[in-house]
Amino acid sequence: KAKGATVNTQAEGQAEFQKRTAACLASRESLAKKLEPLSSTASASDLQSPQQALAAALRTARANAKQGDLVPLAVQHQICTTVKADFKGRAPAATRATLEEVPKGPLPAINKTYPEQAALPTVPALLLPSLPRLPDNLQYRFFGRHIVLLDGDTEIVVDYVRDCLPR
Repeated sequence: KAKGATVNTQAEGQAEFQKRTAACLASRESLAKKLEPLSSTASASDLQSPQQALAAALRTARANAKQGDLVPLAVQHQICTTVKADFKGRAPAATRATLEEVPKGPLPAINKTYPEQAALPTVPALLLPSLPRLPDNLQYRFFGRHIVLLDGDTEIVVDYVRDCLPR
């Protein structure tokens, strides 16, 4: 494949990714506006209730969501290539330290809550700027050998990219 074609495919994928994540965020904001506003004296349990209500509304709105709905194939490849290159450039001890907290087990399903007992390891700070930018409230998280896109407020898995992390 010609280099120009690859660049165009990546640019198209990036534009589509930004469009999809923006639409997801707009839908989320629209759902959040329909919920009851918090009182100025909200307690901890009062704060948790709207998050749970928003999570339920998101699940309903995205009832048919599947892997790849937010992250187009070209962007999935770009993310994996970027992550693999980053880990190849790390010292083995740094790689082990980065992966130490990454939860193992079955990949959380799209539209489900991130496993409560699982750690929420952050993507290394030096890697994050190399990944496609996410809108506020969406986060990259490592899980097994995969990268999960997580709604940070509701802790719902909105998409994932398979097999990006080293074994």
